[in-house]
Amino acid sequence: MSNDKRIIETAFPVKEVSEQGHSDRYNRQITGIHIWWARRPLAPSRATAYAALTKSPPPPSQSYSISNNTPAPRKQDFISQLSKWENALKPPWIDEARRDILNPYDMPPPKVLDPFGGGGSIPLEAQRLGCETHSSDLNPVAVLIQKCTLEFPQKYGQRFRGDVQKWGERILAEVEDELQRFYPNEPDGSKPFAYIWARTVPCQNLFCTADIPLMKWSWLAKKANKAVALVPYDETGFVAFRVVGTGYEPIPSGFEPEKGTIARGVVTCPICKNTIPAKETQRLFQEGLAGERMLAVVTLHPNVQGKRYRLATDADMEVFNAVQKRLSEKREKLFSEWGIDPIPNEPTPDGRGKDVAVTIRNYNLGTFGDLFNSRQSLSLITLAETIRRAHSEMRAENYSVDYARAVTTYLGLWLNQIAANSSSLCTWINASESIRHVFGRQAYPMAWDYVETNPLRTAASRLKTLLMPLRHLSEMQAEPATVRRASATDLPYPDNAFDAVLTDPPYYDNVIYSYLSDFFYVWLKRSIGDLYPDLLGTLLTPKENEIVAYRDFEGGKEAAKQYFENGLSKAFKEIYRVLKPEGITVIVYAHKLASGWETLINALLDSGLVITAAWPIETEMKSRLRAMNSAALASSIYMVARKREREPFGLYREVHAELEEYLKTRYVKLWESGISGADLFIAVIGSALQVFGKYEEVTDFEGNPVRADRMLQDIRKLTATYAVAQVGQNASQLTQFYLFSRQEHGEKRMQFDAANQLARSLGIDLSAEWGERKFIHQEGSFVRVLGAHERRLDDVADSKELIDVLHHALLLWRSGEREAMVKSLARGEVGVNELIWNVAQAVSLALPLEAEERRWLEGWLADREAIKAEVSEILEELEQERLPLDSQ
Repeated sequence: MSNDKRIIETAFPVKEVSEQGHSDRYNRQITGIHIWWARRPLAPSRATAYAALTKSPPPPSQSYSISNNTPAPRKQDFISQLSKWENALKPPWIDEARRDILNPYDMPPPKVLDPFGGGGSIPLEAQRLGCETHSSDLNPVAVLIQKCTLEFPQKYGQRFRGDVQKWGERILAEVEDELQRFYPNEPDGSKPFAYIWARTVPCQNLFCTADIPLMKWSWLAKKANKAVALVPYDETGFVAFRVVGTGYEPIPSGFEPEKGTIARGVVTCPICKNTIPAKETQRLFQEGLAGERMLAVVTLHPNVQGKRYRLATDADMEVFNAVQKRLSEKREKLFSEWGIDPIPNEPTPDGRGKDVAVTIRNYNLGTFGDLFNSRQSLSLITLAETIRRAHSEMRAENYSVDYARAVTTYLGLWLNQIAANSSSLCTWINASESIRHVFGRQAYPMAWDYVETNPLRTAASRLKTLLMPLRHLSEMQAEPATVRRASATDLPYPDNAFDAVLTDPPYYDNVIYSYLSDFFYVWLKRSIGDLYPDLLGTLLTPKENEIVAYRDFEGGKEAAKQYFENGLSKAFKEIYRVLKPEGITVIVYAHKLASGWETLINALLDSGLVITAAWPIETEMKSRLRAMNSAALASSIYMVARKREREPFGLYREVHAELEEYLKTRYVKLWESGISGADLFIAVIGSALQVFGKYEEVTDFEGNPVRADRMLQDIRKLTATYAVAQVGQNASQLTQFYLFSRQEHGEKRMQFDAANQLARSLGIDLSAEWGERKFIHQEGSFVRVLGAHERRLDDVADSKELIDVLHHALLLWRSGEREAMVKSLARGEVGVNELIWNVAQAVSLALPLEAEERRWLEGWLADREAIKAEVSEILEELEQERLPLDSQ
């Protein structure tokens, strides 16, 4: 391949690809195979792979503007269309893309590597485009997911999908014969959909005999046309319940189903109202004094629409208790046959260094087997036993060794999906009357009240989900990828082996991959462990060489940060080594905190790779971001790099001047393209690397090396300066005071003289502008400027001052009062005027990354386009009301 620039280095249709990237309909094509965390969307993966492997059209083609003010040339239009899922299934689009990529090559096609393959999105799209695709991962669970995504379907085709379906249905029939009696139908023919359980602790009031069911809330169904709840009452010291709501007796007046018996670990007894502190709750669990209780049964009648609820009975518990004898018999039998306890006895994560994501150890859930009640355990080990037996039957029917293993591997992943929906960490979603699987979050959060699904129904549903992507993958007409287990810091490939490396490395401490995947690893050992002794032969997933910043290090966070940076630096050096001299790499990254970016930047600078382009592409679903009501990132930065000669030395004063000039233009383009909040800041970082990374070493006048921490500080100051300057002339005097005080002092107090000097320069009488209801407060000889999070709603509700209007909107947004917020922004059309959004962005950039006010602003800004659209709708409605009848 020549040294000519690629499309991705000169132009890229960011906005159009982002529109496809934040839709969830793409990922459904492969998520049905298996859960994987932070999987990259397929649309950007396909678009960036094509753009990285295709030469940029020669002049005089029009350049593409990120602001979308100029028409996109044909190749930009093509990339936009190629990113659409419906076109990824149409041969004309894929055929043209393959021709464009293969044209510069003499056969064979370009070799592409993803050394952090994860869930397989990026290598799948390289494979779709006709590349010779290689993918690796340190994690054995990821390796097996990739084999089922990139290797088996393409190798064996449609016959393979049929065999997976045939054996899945055969296993389901066998398991149903054995387990049906433990999930009996109702007398009217209704089938059990799920069982609602609550863990219990004894009330610590000596005069109360209650075992308290721990419930986050009492809602069973909470919909516009259906509201059902469990009402607790005292039955001689026993917490009893009755079902109330739509179709049942009325919900009692004054009863609040939102208020459960536990919040943040603090328990309230519904009988005596005594409370148990969170630490005491943990002690009760750790000393074995906690229990569990079946509260209700959810049923479905084949001829009646909707779910019904009834209280659990003694008969339900008799059925449940009957499981114990059968479980003991089967456990002993399988232990003898397998040489391993069929119920996972491997330890759960201890939480050290991962305490935000792992809380279950605090509640005596010390092994993975503890995450399943006895009936769930019986169901899962019965499925594992039947899958192992199915493999033997395949071999008896003359399936080849490799083919039988491939089919059985899919069945092992099927069992994992059932397990994720059949644990005592699964919870009930009352808004949809459905089950949230274990990993609704990228964590192991404690579930006080959990839902036990009917596994026969779940298994049938998960089999359908598994088969959906298999149809697509087996029809791709692509060569199977080479998938192997390998560390990204020690790749099993020779120097200069790949035309492109396209990858998505770990994001510092965002996801605890190995600890989360242990949940699946322990079940893979029991279903297909004998087929993969090299992958599944250790106690849990390997962690020693994992490039992460969440492990428990001596030296705390700084040691973890250094470990991550060292590992990432080695991985980037390996990418440099295996990349051909004229090759190209695309690295995807996203992190909100400076620590995450510092490590990435330093690792990149040390690797020798030179950034030649960077594009912010939206990769998160809009609905998810709005539901989170937080400053979650919507975008990831796709950084393009080459093996290029770098200038040996740069003096930081000169580099800083170059950076200042470049970022000034880049900031405006990014803002005009609709990128704001936390996404805008990380997009600017990606752009800054193009300047900073041109030098092997950057030093100050005293010869001290300038590293990522200094660069990030200056980027924040520069972008804040641009943002404030952009707003300053159009904002009122008080709003300018707010902006300049944040730019110069952040959240810190100002000396009175400094504050007064700033106020006088803006024509403000400072003493007339402070007070209890205002944002300027006098504190002795200091002046403090309050952020929205420090103000009261009543203090800003009637103000027309722009900074007060912004604070009012933020307070309403943060409290979930979206309709009121939108209406307030419609007054004076302030919400559709760019000024308030520019002010919000400027204040955000002026504040430290960890500032509470910045987090509020970034969250609000992330929802900018949706809020503006809702304000516009209200304004249009008002305009229609004002029009005379004959004009309507």
